[in-house]
Amino acid sequence: MSRIVREASHRQKHQNQDNLQSANNSSQPDYGLIDQLYSFIEESPTAIEARVLLLYQWANAGHLDVAEGTAKELLLVDPTNADAQRFLHSQQSSAPRRSPQVSRPQQEPSSSRGKPVVSPARVPRNAEERASMEVELAEGYTSIRSDARTLLKEISLVHDLRSSRDDIESHADIDEQIRNLKALADGQIQKVVSKIPPRSARAVARDMESTQRQALEIGTEDLVMTVWWMRSEGDVSNDIVREALSRRIRVLEAALPETLGHIPKTALMHVEHEELGRSYVNDETMYGDPVAAIPRESFWVSEDGFAWDMGELALALSTNSGVMRNPLSREMFSVGDVRAIISHPLGKRLAALQVEQSKLSQGVRPATTDMLEQLSAALLADQSSDQLASRHAIDAFSSYIATLPPAEQNAIERLRVPATDSFTGQAFDCTIGDAVRDARANKVCLHKTGDLIGQAARYLRRNGSGSS
Repeated sequence: MSRIVREASHRQKHQNQDNLQSANNSSQPDYGLIDQLYSFIEESPTAIEARVLLLYQWANAGHLDVAEGTAKELLLVDPTNADAQRFLHSQQSSAPRRSPQVSRPQQEPSSSRGKPVVSPARVPRNAEERASMEVELAEGYTSIRSDARTLLKEISLVHDLRSSRDDIESHADIDEQIRNLKALADGQIQKVVSKIPPRSARAVARDMESTQRQALEIGTEDLVMTVWWMRSEGDVSNDIVREALSRRIRVLEAALPETLGHIPKTALMHVEHEELGRSYVNDETMYGDPVAAIPRESFWVSEDGFAWDMGELALALSTNSGVMRNPLSREMFSVGDVRAIISHPLGKRLAALQVEQSKLSQGVRPATTDMLEQLSAALLADQSSDQLASRHAIDAFSSYIATLPPAEQNAIERLRVPATDSFTGQAFDCTIGDAVRDARANKVCLHKTGDLIGQAARYLRRNGSGSS
């Protein structure tokens, strides 16, 4: 593995080192190599070359938030690493100062002349971009009013100089221009500028299908433009906006192929966060940052109403060996949430941990599962003051484990069972081996250990490893 990392790192450095200076690079990441790198880093925590190569992979794929986190982790291991320092410096020096301009409506070719086509403004992805766009909008608003006042004075002079012999139509044309300029000068821009409604949902769906890599971005920006258009029509409540978005999403889902059918709801998740001010169960992330500040690239909401920074969540789940348990509520994530987590760019590496846990559960033989059931029954049934029966049962189980093949012993030591205390509902976040050792050392109540061991046996039965 170290040879693969060295060769790939050497090749990647020579090919892509300059690309770390650019935020526009968007090559497809090699997820196979990325999974190998994460596995190597778990086995060898220092793994400087693997971490550098991982940094290049994420940066060259355009996942700059993930690359930044990788660079910071690399500096914790190697504070003088030049690659990480170079990348972080390039990110700071290339931070956006102004947002892209709003493209003006353009006319189609002669075949569709008169039908304006709007290229919408890019939706801000974080607080810095939003602030920049707000400043730019304020400056543009002031400039429009100033120019309108100047033009209003000039056209008024022209109007006064026109002779009485001019036809009525010319006077009416100038009068309309004066009214429009006066409205602009007074800041009533909405009275002059026509409001162009969003494109049809089916046209948006066609764009999403033809450019699948940007499908989520296209869908999100379409919903944002829909919100802006509805609000430009007057004071509308968020409930009315949500109802309109729901109808639009149903049309998008019907027009998209099955492989893209989940994207409209994901787009709505971002719009509720960025535009509609949705409230969540938690106000802060696990690291104490406000939920409102989570960038779109790492923002995700679970079905139980918690908002997450996926970088933080993925790290928390990986430290728990990939057990899909909500770190805040201590409840297991739903099946839909698990699929969403491992399909997210920041959660893909958790899929490998899921596979590992599955393999571990398949590595426990039926005879071992029988022993687990016997141990659980003995611990739960023992009501004596000296608990000698429980001690003998633990010693017998420990002796049995010592006779197992190394692979099965490893499964007992590393397998994390999604179990909860039957009385308190508190999650059990330890392995079977940990539970047995804690019971032997009187660190945990023997009845609680019996509860966990019994659930572990049932879990193994359901997963097929303990069936005869």
